[in-house]
Amino acid sequence: MKKLLNFLQIDKYFILFIFLLSYVLVVNNRIVVGQKLKMAFLPDGPVGQFLAAFTIFILIKVIVNYLGRKDTQEVVNLKTYLKYFGIAFVLYLCASNLLNIIIALIFDTVSRNFNTQTLLSVNMSRIVEFILFGSLYLAYLYSKENNSYRIAINEYDKAIASSKIQQLKAQLNPHFLFNNLNTLDQLIEEDKDKASSFLHHFSELYRYSLITSEKKLVPLQEEIEFTRNYFKLMEEKYLGYYSLNFNQKNIKPKTMVPPFCLQILVENAIEHNLGTIENPVHINVSIGENIQVSNNKIIKQQKKIDGGRALKNLSIQFRLLGSTNIAIEENDTHFKVTLPFINKNADV
Repeated sequence: MKKLLNFLQIDKYFILFIFLLSYVLVVNNRIVVGQKLKMAFLPDGPVGQFLAAFTIFILIKVIVNYLGRKDTQEVVNLKTYLKYFGIAFVLYLCASNLLNIIIALIFDTVSRNFNTQTLLSVNMSRIVEFILFGSLYLAYLYSKENNSYRIAINEYDKAIASSKIQQLKAQLNPHFLFNNLNTLDQLIEEDKDKASSFLHHFSELYRYSLITSEKKLVPLQEEIEFTRNYFKLMEEKYLGYYSLNFNQKNIKPKTMVPPFCLQILVENAIEHNLGTIENPVHINVSIGENIQVSNNKIIKQQKKIDGGRALKNLSIQFRLLGSTNIAIEENDTHFKVTLPFINKNADV
C-alpha cells in the first residue's frame, strides 16, 4: 500500500478526504432516489466509489509518468496537465466500456446492459465520476509539483545569494587590508613608535576580520566594538582630524548586521573627507529603529578612483540578505547612510 501511495504521490489526508467524499456522494445519491435511510449508509457503495476513484488516480498517474518522460519542459504547466487529463479520460471510458462488454458476453447480458438508455446513464455517471475525481487528483499533483519547484527555486536563489555575498566579502577584506597597510607604510616613515602600536592593533583587527569572514551576519554589538577599535587605529594617523560618536539605545541581542558594515561607513567618511584640527570631520552613528551613520562634508579635492565600490558592495549585501535597501542622503554639507536591521533568522 505504501508503494502505491508513493507512486501516486498522495498522503493519508488526501486518501481520507477522497473516502469521505465518496461516502457523501453515494449516500446523497441513495437518498435522492428514495432508498431507506438505514440502507443509504451501507458501506458497499462508498467503498466501490472509493476504489473507482483510486483506479482513476492510477490511470492518470501512469499517463503522466509515461508522457512526462517524453516532455522536455522542466516544469509541467497547466495546459500539459489538461492534455494528460483528456487522454486519461478517453482511455478510462474506453477501458470501462470494454470491460463491461467482456463481462456482458461472459454472463450473456449484452441486450440488457447495452441498450441506449443504459449506455447513456452509465457513461454519464462515469464522465461525472472521472471529471470530479480526476480533477481533484490532477489539481493535487499540479499544486505539489509547483510547490516543489518553488522550494527548489528558493534554495537555488539562496545558494546564488550566498555565493554573491562571499564574493563581495572577498572584495572587502583586501580593501580593508590594503588601506591599512598603506596607513602603516606612511606611519613607518613618520613615527616608528606609532607604526609599532598601529601594527599591534591592526593585527588584532585583522584576526577578527578573518574569524568573521565566513559569517553572513554578526551581532551589532560586535560590529560596534570592531568599528571603535578600527577608529582608534585611524586616530594614530589622523589625531584630532576626525571624531567618532555613538548614540545608541538598548541593543537587542538578536540584532544582526553584515560584518564590516559600520567600519566601511566610517572608513568611507575618512577616505572621502579632508579633516583638519581646525575643521574636523564629525562621524555620528545613531542606533534606534535603524542605524544612521552621518558626517559633515569636507570633500577632498582629489577623489578616490574606486568610486565608492565598498559602499555599493554593502548595498548589494543588504539586498541579498532579504532586507530593505540601504538609504543614502547627501547635500552640500552632510552625508548620511541609513542601514536597516536584519533578523537573526535571515535564511540566506
